[in-house]
Amino acid sequence: MKGQELGETIYLTGHAHIDLSWLWTKGETIHKICPVTFSSVLKLMKKYPILKFCQSSAQIYEWMERYYPEIFEEIKRNVKDGRWEIVGGSWTEHNATIPCGESLIRQYLFGKRYFMKKFGIDVEIAWLPDTFGFCWSLPQILKKCGISFFLTYKLKWQIERMRPPIPFPHYLFWWQSLDGSKILAYHTVGSYNERLDRKYADLIMLAQLEELKKTHGINRLLVLFGHGDHGGGPTEDMMREALKLKEREGYPLIRFSTAKQYFEEILSTIDGKKIPTVNDELYVKTHRGTLTTEAMMKRENRRCEVLLLSAEKFLYIAKRYGFTYPKEGLRRCWKRLLFNQVHDNLDGTSIEAVYLDAATDYKEIRRFISKINHLEAIAKHICTSNRGAKALVVFNSLSWRRKSIVKVPMKEMPEETFCILDQNDVEIPYQIVNEGEEKLIFEADVPAFGYRVYHIMPSEEEKTSFKTDLKVKENRIENTDLEVQVRPELNYAVTVFDKKNRRMVFDPSRGGNILEIYEDKPPDAPDGEPAWNIYLGNRSEPEALKVYIVEDGPVRAKIRIERRFGNSKFIQDVILYAYAQQVDFEIHIDWHENYRFAKICFPLNLSSYWATYEIPYGVIQRYDHSLKEAPPENMELPPRRWGIADTAKWEVSAQKWVDVSSLSSDYGVSLLNDSKYGFSFEQNTLRMSILRGPRRGYRFTPESWADQSEEPRIGIHHIRYAIYPHRGDWRSAGTVRKGFEFNYPLQVVLEDPHDGELPSQHSFIEVSPENVILTAAKEAEDSEDMILRLYEAHGSDTEARIKFDRAPNRVLQTDLMEWDKYLPSVEYEIKGNAIFVPMKPWEIKTLKVQYLSRGDQDFD
Repeated sequence: MKGQELGETIYLTGHAHIDLSWLWTKGETIHKICPVTFSSVLKLMKKYPILKFCQSSAQIYEWMERYYPEIFEEIKRNVKDGRWEIVGGSWTEHNATIPCGESLIRQYLFGKRYFMKKFGIDVEIAWLPDTFGFCWSLPQILKKCGISFFLTYKLKWQIERMRPPIPFPHYLFWWQSLDGSKILAYHTVGSYNERLDRKYADLIMLAQLEELKKTHGINRLLVLFGHGDHGGGPTEDMMREALKLKEREGYPLIRFSTAKQYFEEILSTIDGKKIPTVNDELYVKTHRGTLTTEAMMKRENRRCEVLLLSAEKFLYIAKRYGFTYPKEGLRRCWKRLLFNQVHDNLDGTSIEAVYLDAATDYKEIRRFISKINHLEAIAKHICTSNRGAKALVVFNSLSWRRKSIVKVPMKEMPEETFCILDQNDVEIPYQIVNEGEEKLIFEADVPAFGYRVYHIMPSEEEKTSFKTDLKVKENRIENTDLEVQVRPELNYAVTVFDKKNRRMVFDPSRGGNILEIYEDKPPDAPDGEPAWNIYLGNRSEPEALKVYIVEDGPVRAKIRIERRFGNSKFIQDVILYAYAQQVDFEIHIDWHENYRFAKICFPLNLSSYWATYEIPYGVIQRYDHSLKEAPPENMELPPRRWGIADTAKWEVSAQKWVDVSSLSSDYGVSLLNDSKYGFSFEQNTLRMSILRGPRRGYRFTPESWADQSEEPRIGIHHIRYAIYPHRGDWRSAGTVRKGFEFNYPLQVVLEDPHDGELPSQHSFIEVSPENVILTAAKEAEDSEDMILRLYEAHGSDTEARIKFDRAPNRVLQTDLMEWDKYLPSVEYEIKGNAIFVPMKPWEIKTLKVQYLSRGDQDFD
């Protein structure tokens, strides 16, 4: 019987997967790969009007518009005719676990808006065929950006030695986010670069159709054909083969189709209730090394995210005082950041030239932010007059009041001897430390999304002692809450005693903060994709060479341990602040190791079957990967039993923190970090991956080694992390806020004494309760309104209270695109200077705040 009579249909879509940079730089992509590929495709489309072609990545189209306008105009004509399909909606085919939640939103905010402006197209298909895993929160982000469909490929990959395969079970499924949002996902049965020739047509394509029928009972197969990675797209030979298939007796019906047509026809012919649902992250069981490879990329990505989000908040406030909001400059910075979040770049699998280009992009972002002087513009309107003394204006970009450490370069201080006073003339303890340059540090207490003024008063003599609870003795430092020891009998591992809760934080027999170095070499190196994949072998713990006290002051104390392994040097600092409830760590590494993997190990003094990890705009729990069978209790995020696939999650992603709390939730330990994304948890031991030393690329690419270089931005590493022991679980302990505070430093402006309409301390916006986080405040894309982004961080139904320093005229709900299109219209009642916003568990909420005029001021 003919395939057509059985209703079998194969949908053919031309495609040219283009890695924006990888084994080549973006310059080659712009001036060779894209124009050659698109000229070839457009020529083929003229000869074969039946051909349909799809292409993702707004960045590619912007390049064509700028450098090759004739090609761009011809693309536009084919888009209008329905033959060239724009897919993806994002700025790039991005990594989907390492960028923060706001970066993921900006990928689609910039991408979809570009496509709408230039082509009049509202893109509905997320297109990430070559991305190595997807966070559980992504469906909500996509849905609220107007994305209904999702295409990917690598979920069935499992490149592992000596492990049985654990295949991903679906090709077509509803993917559900932790808030309940769903999108329809298609995992291509074959590659996204199928080379449509006779062999493929006779054997492979029919087998793929059978696989789809066997798995889901679906007799409709979407095939993406054309050369890819370095571009290329469909060829004339492929088109000839496809046309022959249309006429072949007994062969399934061949349709040249767009991807959207395929998704829509699937939904029109299949009962959606029969399509399985995946309520979890999409974990790729290979390429785990990409969470750690090229540490510079991970560090700079995090720092630039923080810089941009902090700057946007205060830039909008500065508008009130006549400061011009630099919307175009910020867009350029975001585009630089989003470009480098393309999967091969941020994952660390590209050649060194790509990372030198990226370092320049990050430098430009930092340069732009450093020169806009928006905080100085606000400070000019703050009353800083007090006895004629200079003032330190300390800004807090987070939406809750916080106590954190302030750092001020001593070269900026106006006096050689001085004291620091708050607005009530209370003297503040301070300390002068050396961090490459002399810095003044002190603890500041600053209002939510606001500032506080401290004064620098001249003093006749240098203040050398302040009374705090910080104590230092030999290899031990302690404050009111914690006692920290560096133990020589444990190779100078660290023990921490929680004095309030009367318990040891780490396993007393092993300690914590253990530096581990593993062999990490494929048996067939340099093959085996070492930059992508992990091959852990023998483990070493470098011996301590020197241990000594570096700082013994009223604000902080620091013990330093120096180690060496091979050609690399390690300086580990153990830091305790006077009033901190956490132990801070810094490690400085000059890394020169090939095929080695560095981790920090924390054997914990508690028991749990799982750990909790922060993901973009949410959290996820993952089982101890060493479990051999289902434990007696199930985790709740997502709510499911242990399965054999959990044993494959032996290296997993997280954002700013990981927490392990006891099964009774009476005690826990959170690990905070400033730039790391690879973690593991087994047998009550938490590990953080910090550096790798794989060969970049392949055998045929120039030899160079990840994370080591004569370029200091690549080869010298400074890593910060902290251990936060706590009563209760991560929710009651406020771990989400702790993670933000560890990554978003207080910012300082030195100001002359002067009058001003703003008081000496002030909050512009305050958000409560603590499970609601304000992550972004910026100018709207199409107006001068303020956009606020919040999310519910604990999984609870909540009424958020947002208090403004002056009452807005209107506050409206909008979608992530700011188009008022994908969510119901809601206007919130303004009560005094506050609004109350109902939020569902894990909900991401976007508000549009409108003021009558910029000049109105109401201060509480």
